[in-house]
Amino acid sequence: NADVVCATCVGCGSDVFIQSQRNQSLQFALVVIDEASQTVEPSVLIPLLFSCKKHSRLVLIGDQKQLPPLVMSSEAKQMGLGL
Repeated sequence: NADVVCATCVGCGSDVFIQSQRNQSLQFALVVIDEASQTVEPSVLIPLLFSCKKHSRLVLIGDQKQLPPLVMSSEAKQMGLGL
């Protein structure tokens, strides 16, 4: 029993999270993703699929002055989205 659980986005796809989601014993009303600008979209989907209740809140946190955004697309970088 815990009030706060910390995990990586990919870690939320582990067997423990998946089994708990099936049992509905480990679902959260709030999911916070820190350093959100350093993630790629597919990895953010993992905690949304395996850790969220139906009406959960998702909070994406990131400081563009601390770490720049991760931009994979060369076209997006050319358009100035890669700081």
